[in-house]
Amino acid sequence: MVGVGTLTSGITAEVDADGTVHKGPLAVSWRVRSGNDWLVPSPDRPGSVRQFRAHPAPVVHTALRITGGDAIERVYAVGDGRESIVVIEVENDSPEAIAIGFVVDDRGARVDGGAVLSLARRPGAVEDDYGMVFPVPHRTKVRVALASRSDVDVPALADAEAVFRAWDRILDRGMRTELPEPLQSEVDAARADLLLAPPSADAFARLEAWGFDDEAVEMWAHLPMRARRAAKRSTAAGVLGEIRAALVQESGGTIELVPGFRTAWLGQSMAAHDIPLRAGACSFAVRWHGARPALLWDVPPGSVVKAPALDPSWSSSEAVGETLLAEPPAPLMAMGERGPRTGTRVDAPEQFS
Repeated sequence: MVGVGTLTSGITAEVDADGTVHKGPLAVSWRVRSGNDWLVPSPDRPGSVRQFRAHPAPVVHTALRITGGDAIERVYAVGDGRESIVVIEVENDSPEAIAIGFVVDDRGARVDGGAVLSLARRPGAVEDDYGMVFPVPHRTKVRVALASRSDVDVPALADAEAVFRAWDRILDRGMRTELPEPLQSEVDAARADLLLAPPSADAFARLEAWGFDDEAVEMWAHLPMRARRAAKRSTAAGVLGEIRAALVQESGGTIELVPGFRTAWLGQSMAAHDIPLRAGACSFAVRWHGARPALLWDVPPGSVVKAPALDPSWSSSEAVGETLLAEPPAPLMAMGERGPRTGTRVDAPEQFS
């Protein structure tokens, strides 16, 4: 299950591997009629269904292969000032006309007087096996929405591109990284998911480690005493914990940059911005001149900066600076698939800061 939601509501709904959307007691699945055949998305049919995340935002894409292209379901949540609404949108990314059926929990649009399926337009038909059926011409979309009321203006709800832009602004704070792909996309998706996570000791530790201070304060207020005690001992886990530990380690007044440098990063430009440390925020970047890394840094005054994984002999007590390090140690170079032969010109300090 993959969660979707908003900052104000947290996770509002979950999407399973075939694109079925679960919101409380309600489950909405989708069907596609291509030609004369009805297709039911199923991950058990190899190659027919692909689920992916096209952006760090919590927008789940489920693509079903049809003649000449795909039917692509997108599921995401938006807030309209009153509540969080789940949008289910299916695009016909093919040259042929298709039909989309939405099956709602096998019992109809309303469940126990709760969530309501709101429609942008009337369905073309309602069928027992395929639910509310909408004709979808080529290169067009059909959209429905899940909410706890029936007066939702479905066409006026934000589209996925608007959600992407909103999450770009949200993620442009806290600790930010510039890492080789696909790792950078994985990190940004994990940061977005973290902002939707329910209160827990581990989530609190990750919020603090990645500089989401306002969210950490808010979560702390909702942690029971046992979880607060656990949070004091917890360290950031998962991909965010691994990357944070690989990028910086703080011990006393010494800051080690990229202590967990990976062979896949040889010759690759990378950077980290506003890393929260006990003494203040830290930022750095690595660029390359051939096989030699250039390091730019901005750390709290009074710190000693080292980069032993790249150049064990180098250190500096300057708060801001740049230097061309020695070629990385032979064992690190030997582990890489190929040594870095070319590189970009070192950025000027003012470009970094």
